[in-house]
Parts: sequence; C-alpha cells; structure tokens
Amino acid sequence: MDDRDELIRRRAYAIWESEGRPEGQDERHWEQASRELAERERPHPTQEADDDTGTIVAPSTAPHGKAGRPADES
Repeated sequence: MDDRDELIRRRAYAIWESEGRPEGQDERHWEQASRELAERERPHPTQEADDDTGTIVAPSTAPHGKAGRPADES
C-alpha cells in the first residue's frame, strides 16, 4: 500500500467512525476520502502558478493600496 492509499484508508476509517460505524458503506467511505484528498491536492483558486516553474505563488498579504508605498512624512 502506498502513502496515498494509507491516507485514504485513515480518512475513510474516520468517516466510518463519525457515522457510527455502519456496515456495508466501505466503498462509499473510500470514495469520499479519495475525493477529499484530491481536493486538498488541487491548488486553491486564489493561488497562481508561476509560468516558468509551476510553483504556487500565494496572493500578496499586503493591504490593498499599501504595498511599496513609503510611510507618510509629516
């Protein structure tokens, strides 16, 4: 079993436990866990990929309109 399958297995088990351990739902739990993992692996829509490297670049954390401006001199 590879690392991805192990992550899915653990999440499927957690889903099964959270639902009260119902019998016969293992395939549904596995599929749900697989979908959740795939969602986590996808870049967030507000993140941009660097065109040259494919590296994810987070949006700026500077307040809008303030980046690169010197402080007001009084």
